[in-house]
Amino acid sequence: MRALILNGSARPIGSTGNIVGDMVEEMEKNGIETLHVALYEYHFTPCNACNTCEMRGDGRCMDEADGTNEILEVMREADLIILAAPGYAGGVPGVMKLFLEKAALVLCKGDRGLRGKYGAVVSVAQHDGADAAYNEMVYWMLHNEMYVIGSYPLTSFKTGFDDYRKDVLGMKGLKNLLANITELAEKE
Repeated sequence: MRALILNGSARPIGSTGNIVGDMVEEMEKNGIETLHVALYEYHFTPCNACNTCEMRGDGRCMDEADGTNEILEVMREADLIILAAPGYAGGVPGVMKLFLEKAALVLCKGDRGLRGKYGAVVSVAQHDGADAAYNEMVYWMLHNEMYVIGSYPLTSFKTGFDDYRKDVLGMKGLKNLLANITELAEKE
């Protein structure tokens, strides 16, 4: 199984990045090939709904310069896509939002390139917003006809900077999510 984790945090070091690092380590230990892409390294241009992706039908955005198409290609090659982001102002951070908006239009109007793929979500917030970000990313996956791997409790961390391991329920959810992913990988 090949997994891709998209880190949608706006900062390079923090709870989301540390959780992603733990996930990569655990998944690779269990034989899952894992690639981590930090979206903060990109400067996505907003989608202007030009619908060129629909007219072309090739699953590519007309903006070839901002990295969207490269990430979409990696997503199409992956068996599992994990979206990880903190909750900012009632949703995902701007860098994740820009990417998800562009990707959704290209994928839905273009080639439906994620249809039937597996997905999972991790969110974190110090106070409010983790659940909203979690729900936003799950909705995006469902909109793209993906199979979402869940866990109980949800992997929606309520914690401060770098204190995610203190969130007992979040850690239990992460452990269960990783077990579910490993079980799925073993079946393939």
